[in-house]
Amino acid sequence: MTRILQISDLHIMPEEQLFKGTIDTAAALRKILSGLAGLLPAIGPVERLVISGDLTETGCEGAYDHLRAIMAEAPLPWCAIPGNHDSREAVRAVVAQDELMPDEGPINWREDLDGVTILGLDTLIEGAAHGAVSDATLEWLEVTLRDLRHRPVLIFMHHPPIDTGISAMDAIGLTPNPRFEDLLRDHDGPVQIACGHVHRMITGQFAGRQVTVAPGTSHAVGLDLQTRAGIKFIPRHSGAILHDIGDKCLTRLISSDDFC
Repeated sequence: MTRILQISDLHIMPEEQLFKGTIDTAAALRKILSGLAGLLPAIGPVERLVISGDLTETGCEGAYDHLRAIMAEAPLPWCAIPGNHDSREAVRAVVAQDELMPDEGPINWREDLDGVTILGLDTLIEGAAHGAVSDATLEWLEVTLRDLRHRPVLIFMHHPPIDTGISAMDAIGLTPNPRFEDLLRDHDGPVQIACGHVHRMITGQFAGRQVTVAPGTSHAVGLDLQTRAGIKFIPRHSGAILHDIGDKCLTRLISSDDFC
């Protein structure tokens, strides 16, 4: 059994600034990292921590400097993919020490762990809120999956490939791409997909594969399934996801109530 922790949607601001003027995303991230560190003796061993996008809110240098300082406290080796609030080159720079990171182009990466391969897929469209799987990423994924026949694969991407029912978020979701769906459907090994963007744990199916959307680390998007109202943020609604990959694959929600 291989265990991987996922956090998402950190939305870190430059130091001494608050998200929407009210939410201290830096303090929330420190609380999550401290809580996960305290929980490791009970849930470990864990191989890696993956951040599924929106590392910062502003995409500016000050926010990434702040993020770098906070993530120095991370209890595990970590890697990331960009979200729609990120700058691709800034994400590349902030985790440049990680040998998984490509030097240029989309931030797609692969790590082979004991019994599972984890993949990072870049869905960022610079300057846009919605996402897409680019032709370059599709070509990379096709070659990579061909090399991973029969091997369990866990794909991390920021924008979920499913509709969530929260219309304001679905409107800025992943642009449908039949080729992406076909690649996943045709792969002859087990595949799971782990996403962010929506700030809520949601599960669904895409191309016959399980999709898990992770909560954010500081706030949630309001659960409005009936109207087309704007996005509402709920402070202190946060968590992490623990993925167990083995003969039986399990996905567990970790909330702040689990921290000692």
